[in-house]
Amino acid sequence: MVQSKETYGGMFRNRFLPERGRIIFEYPPNKNDENVIVFFPFYENPKIDESQSANYNTYDLIGRAGNLYAYTGAQSRKLKIQSYLTLPHLAMHEMGIDRFLRIYKNSGDEAEKSLFSQPLKKPPQKQGDVNSSLAGVLQNTWNLLNSGDIEEAINNDLPDSVGTIGQSAAINSLPVPEKLKVIDTLLFFVALLRTSVVNNAANPLQGPPLLRLDYGTMYQQVPCICKSYNISFEESTTYDLTTLTPFRVNFSLNLEEIRLGDFGKYEPAKVIQRDNLTGWESVINSPHTTDPISLGGL
Repeated sequence: MVQSKETYGGMFRNRFLPERGRIIFEYPPNKNDENVIVFFPFYENPKIDESQSANYNTYDLIGRAGNLYAYTGAQSRKLKIQSYLTLPHLAMHEMGIDRFLRIYKNSGDEAEKSLFSQPLKKPPQKQGDVNSSLAGVLQNTWNLLNSGDIEEAINNDLPDSVGTIGQSAAINSLPVPEKLKVIDTLLFFVALLRTSVVNNAANPLQGPPLLRLDYGTMYQQVPCICKSYNISFEESTTYDLTTLTPFRVNFSLNLEEIRLGDFGKYEPAKVIQRDNLTGWESVINSPHTTDPISLGGL
């Protein structure tokens, strides 16, 4: 068998998983009436568990050896998502908070479609700048505390359980500004997960963001609320020594689907109508799905 000469890192990038699978955080408009969304890509395959249950009233009739049931509706679909953020994986992709954050003022189909092609209007900070980078501040603290050569100490490979791409050399071989950009982006993703269950402290009327699950053929922009999240670190995969950033972050989200729209007819790929409730009629007829579908259609 002829083996491909392409490196694993190259194959990893060429999967285009982050472009095809992600969670979209949609926040309420800010004080300038600007809508804010953030793309949270999957850089590793997520595990998604789905469940839903129906509500029935049960009737017991005298002399009947069986129950009668009256369908009274169904509970919202529940989705549990588990995945990982691994620092060496992120280092294989272009990082920077401004790549994932979008702000737009108009509403409607064209305005939302433009989110995928227009860059951020104003980057929140200059990545890698130690004056605004959390990783940079910690890096400077380490530099002040340490005066020796630490290259040998921080160039240890990760255990085999993370794979051959999980090597600290992928991080430490980067120029310091690029390394800080990768770490700051990881910290941004972690902070983003934390926002899934909190409101706007400056305006408590603005609740937590709406989360849309977009993952290949299985989930097409499904709108959800987050009931809870969990974050843990795998200490066995070591840390970035200079910033104490864990190399591997495990996270899980417990989501419940919420379909509001305009309480009218379900119309897939439409800004508002795609979030209306629909049932089995949409499965046996076109579009053969109950998902909202992205604004660009199928």
